[in-house]
Amino acid sequence: MKEYQILQKLDRSLQVFRRSGIYKRANTKLSDADIMVLFCVAFCDMSQRVKLSDISKTLRVTLPAVTHKVNDLVEKNYVEKETSPKDLRVTYIRLTQTGKEYVESIREEYYQPLREVVKYLGDDDTKCLMRILDKISLMGKTKK
Repeated sequence: MKEYQILQKLDRSLQVFRRSGIYKRANTKLSDADIMVLFCVAFCDMSQRVKLSDISKTLRVTLPAVTHKVNDLVEKNYVEKETSPKDLRVTYIRLTQTGKEYVESIREEYYQPLREVVKYLGDDDTKCLMRILDKISLMGKTKK
């Protein structure tokens, strides 16, 4: 296949995927970015406290972006911040009771579209898709 044909086919495939509605998220009162932070705090390794930098690394976003989202979530009473008594530069984040209840109320519905994709693709193709999407994301970060 010629390069032009490959590019055209890839473009059509991506357009069809966007329009398919397969990956339509549940209607929620918070943004996807807010929910990603809440889920990260809720589902990170529970044996340790979650720092802003942990959220940044897990979500692969900048620390200022995480700080902004966390501050919004503090104002909405979904999370609370706690400064480390040993190192004032370190801030720990935890869900409030409101945050815990919200995460529990939306978790199943929020991930349902992804469950359907995983079920349809199977484990191997799902892992392949994640690897490819991660590779594309890295490509985007190196071009900046």
